Amino acid sequence: MNRVTRYLVAQDGLSDVVGRVVSWLTLALIGVLLFEIVARYFLNSPTIWAHELSTMLYGAFCILAGSYTLRHHGHVRSEVVYGLMPPRLRAFCDLVVYALTLAVLAIFLRFALSFAYESWSTGEYSNMSMWQPPLYPIKATIPLAVALLMLQALAELVRAVLRLFGISYHDPRDEPSY
Repeated sequence: MNRVTRYLVAQDGLSDVVGRVVSWLTLALIGVLLFEIVARYFLNSPTIWAHELSTMLYGAFCILAGSYTLRHHGHVRSEVVYGLMPPRLRAFCDLVVYALTLAVLAIFLRFALSFAYESWSTGEYSNMSMWQPPLYPIKATIPLAVALLMLQALAELVRAVLRLFGISYHDPRDEPSY
């Protein structure tokens, strides 16, 4: 197994692990919402924390699932035009898209890091409800998610460069997953 294949296997594996771990947040989200439904409609005792916690869990789920979604080509793109292109032109388009994606994500990471740092350093709490949960843990997921998305975008950029120059490589996505 050459270095490129090892890198792609490692990066795809990281994105898969993160995606599988993050998917468990849906069970926590369902549990919180189910508790709120029972408390509100059956016990006539609504909670002050369920809505805000479910919003935080859903936000974390959505942003942390980005690298998994990119790894499995789950993001939206126009397949009508893309599918009509020859493979090398598709590779060139992918190269441009992933290079721009990395540039934008690098800028976004810079802002996300200072956003999370400021939240941690001030011990930021929510003022949306009387519950007032700490916000710094959820804000720390933003730069983490951006970094994970950047790593997967880099792997996609490597694939695009290899396809563009006709360099043969073993893509771990071609293997069946169990």
